Amino acid sequence: MAGEVGLSQALSYARDLKSLYESSRARERELEQMQERLRAAYQQSLMYAIDLRKTYRRLQQSSFQSLLGLANALEAKDVYTRGHSERVAALARRIALAAGVAPGASGTIAQAGLLHDLGKIAIPEGVLRKPGPLSEEEWAVMRRHPIVGAQIVAPLEFFADGAVIGRHHHERHDGSGYPDGLRGELIPLGARIVAVADVYDALTSDRPYRPRLARAEVVRRLEAEAGQTLDARLTALCVRLTGDAAPERAV
Repeated sequence: MAGEVGLSQALSYARDLKSLYESSRARERELEQMQERLRAAYQQSLMYAIDLRKTYRRLQQSSFQSLLGLANALEAKDVYTRGHSERVAALARRIALAAGVAPGASGTIAQAGLLHDLGKIAIPEGVLRKPGPLSEEEWAVMRRHPIVGAQIVAPLEFFADGAVIGRHHHERHDGSGYPDGLRGELIPLGARIVAVADVYDALTSDRPYRPRLARAEVVRRLEAEAGQTLDARLTALCVRLTGDAAPERAV
């Protein structure tokens, strides 16, 4: 009798253990299915994020190209400034890299160089193309172009650093520049780089009031401005980088 009771209890325990095991396995299967659904959802979200990033980059590129088209159209009106921004951008990138700026930031500086004169689209033709000296009133109008350019690109959040460079590319080392009269290290590095490249290209370009200058005269003028209106280290880099230039220009 006692044996039968013991056997009955053992069978009952076995059934309970089997039931517990089956319940445990069922929960494990549910967890596995849930994990699989989570993995699938994660993969779907990841693909969505990748597609969204690609779309955002295309929109960035499209917006930038539209502004670049405006800048090129502005330059195309004047034989003396045609290609100026592209040359400034190329030289600015070289100076930035030589100065130890990271490639990504150097690219932003080059992009700012491409758009640095965009604000001139708001300057009247009579002021912009005037062959002689500007009057005080005309200079006041001309000095607004860095502000206007920065305002045009301001809505492009990805180009915030470029907007700052564009606003300050006419600041001067001694504080004599515009629009904010910044001096020395207070001028953003990118703006100082574009300023040097801009001055170099102006000196090596034909202008309505003078032909392009010879290499020796360009170097003389740059060195005279180094430490005064232009950053001395960046100016020296510019002179070195353009030392193997063709007689008419090197970028």
